[in-house]
Formats: sequence, structure tokens, C-alpha cells
Amino acid sequence: MTQGEQSIRAIAPDLYRYIVNELETIHIHPYDVQANGIKKENGIQLICRFGEEYTHVKSEFFPFEAIGRLDKKLEDFINQLGEECKQSMIADYYKMLKM
Repeated sequence: MTQGEQSIRAIAPDLYRYIVNELETIHIHPYDVQANGIKKENGIQLICRFGEEYTHVKSEFFPFEAIGRLDKKLEDFINQLGEECKQSMIADYYKMLKM
């Protein structure tokens, strides 16, 4: 976690629930992704980590207005996060089989 970064669950509980619900539709569980953020004056820098030991990072800034109305850009970010997380989990699984 970088300085100023907090769990999205703490700084934006509604956004956290939205992310978790959207990811569950594609079978990504809340413990597969660390959803953190840095709250700024006009929005939140969303920082999501996933993969083995949470080494993969996907981050983007969203203004409060976009978060409040669950903007299409936010939905696209979560869908891309889910797909990247799924690909990472598949790669980690095959890597583990080769050991």
C-alpha cells in the first residue's frame, strides 16, 4: 500500500459494494482483489491489486460525480479489472501445475 492509500471499503463503501457485486458476476471473489484508493479533493484514485501476492495493479482516477452515477467508464474499468484478474488467476494456476 502506498502512502495515503486506504481500503475502498472504508472511504467509499457503496463503491466497494458495487465493485464486489460486479466482479462476482464473473466469479471473481472479494478476496481475489484488493480494492484500495486515495481520496482526493474531487474524486478517488482507485487502485486494485490482484494475482499471486497481489503483484498486478490496475489504477485509474474517478471523479465523485462519475462514482455517484456509476459512470460507464467506471463500469468498463471494473469489467477490464475482472478480465485481467481472471487471466492472471489462470496463468498462476498453470504456473503452479508446472512446479
